[in-house]
Amino acid sequence: MINNNSKPYILILRDIDRASILKNSLEKNNLNVLVEPLYKIQAIKFKNINFSEYQALMLTSVNTIKVLSEKFRYKEYNDIKTYCVGKITEEYALEAGFNCIKTNTYSGSTLAKNVIRHSSDNNKKILLIGADVIAYDPKKIFNKYNLMLERLNVYKKIPFSKLSCKCQDLLKNDKIFNVVVYSPETAKIFLNLSSDYEYKNISITCLGRKTKKVLEKYNWKKIQVINSRELKSFPNKIIKSII
Repeated sequence: MINNNSKPYILILRDIDRASILKNSLEKNNLNVLVEPLYKIQAIKFKNINFSEYQALMLTSVNTIKVLSEKFRYKEYNDIKTYCVGKITEEYALEAGFNCIKTNTYSGSTLAKNVIRHSSDNNKKILLIGADVIAYDPKKIFNKYNLMLERLNVYKKIPFSKLSCKCQDLLKNDKIFNVVVYSPETAKIFLNLSSDYEYKNISITCLGRKTKKVLEKYNWKKIQVINSRELKSFPNKIIKSII
């Protein structure tokens, strides 16, 4: 058990609501946690969607669902097959009335393979809906199987101009032991906002090799990669890196 007087801080770079489950899991293991959102979500103008033109939808995030459910009535989309990245996104989609096909996939690449497996060459496209920047673009693999994929951007991330005072103080005083990073874009924003601090005593737990590639140019204590969004993967890796 870690002494309460020297408990390390884990910094989770994510929206507060999305980080709450991991935060609670780490705190149960006697760890201090700071959740630090790095950007705000801004919906952008996009064309009206005629859902009958598509054989399936791919939704990349909870933010995507929030934007769509504000613009459309559930009767417009509840008959079309819908695929989501991760269980939490799927839960939000089900609550919003989407016809979710369960795949138990936790990455964009594995989700694309599942969508391809359940799609047919019927001249109807598959619609990928998400942010203006995504970690994985599956267009090439859909082309390989002669399936038409259309991408629609419905929101963008507006980075904050600086880190919170608490986060700055923890970095300045070398109190951050591990930083959890979920995407290449988040990694880039964090590196920009934290450029005045040293990283040599900080370990990174990141999702996917593309995120690692952004981070590995800098002098971290350690970088460990998680290839699954499954919740237990993150706390287990973090706790093992500290013990």
